[in-house]
Amino acid sequence: MYFKISLLLLLLSISSSKSKMEAFIVGGKEVDIGAWPFIAFIESSHIKFHMVAACGGSLLSSQTVLTAAHCLDDVTDSKTDMSSFRFRIYMGHSSYHRSNMIRLMRQYETPSEYDPHDEDVKGDIGIIFLASPVKFSPSVKKVILFDQRFSYNRDRILLVAGWGKTGPNMISPTSPHLKNIRIHSISPEECKKEIPFIDVSLVVCTAAANEYAYSGDSGGPMVKRGSRYQLGVVSFRHEDTGITVFTSVPEYYDWIQTTQLYLFTKNCK
Repeated sequence: MYFKISLLLLLLSISSSKSKMEAFIVGGKEVDIGAWPFIAFIESSHIKFHMVAACGGSLLSSQTVLTAAHCLDDVTDSKTDMSSFRFRIYMGHSSYHRSNMIRLMRQYETPSEYDPHDEDVKGDIGIIFLASPVKFSPSVKKVILFDQRFSYNRDRILLVAGWGKTGPNMISPTSPHLKNIRIHSISPEECKKEIPFIDVSLVVCTAAANEYAYSGDSGGPMVKRGSRYQLGVVSFRHEDTGITVFTSVPEYYDWIQTTQLYLFTKNCK
């Protein structure tokens, strides 16, 4: 069994193509935005039904944000009707509701191979194009993408952060303050043995632990400790093993660059 970390907060009345749960930081500690100046809180709402969902993201440029593909598809179900939804992106404050840097989404893109109905969650990565550029500051900075193949080592310590739920069930409260945890990577071979249906060449897997990203953190950045280098995007937690799976940024580095150029060319004429 596995669950995408889709971070749905109030959409419990909407049916989904898969069984999903929210993504969040269970355990961990509160951190200041100065340690994560590139992180974003993505809130989407259905204008007519007043239902809200949330995800994490990372600032790629003054007008693009990296997130998970399923963060977008879980809410809109398709790209054909965006008029019923509003996406608001919060940046620059560890308590996102106090942020003064808020932007709306104009457009988004996901990889052609991404299919929300596929079990292997291939291509679970997306880019949001903001309606207007952000203003950079000490608390609002671009993330740095890791563009080399990740070297797997079980002892490698990585970090992930978010505002999601703080306990392992649906009634657990969400965190009003940004939190982060340390996690440890595992080898592709070990990950494939435990989760046979995924393509381990496209993901980074981290070991089961008492602290983990799960409900409220989908799309958020996983970084190399002590840096702004992003290695992964929160995708899902495999419930049977406790392994958390991240879409690999190095593997999608070229797609990210090409897609950003496309979005800027299309929207900044």
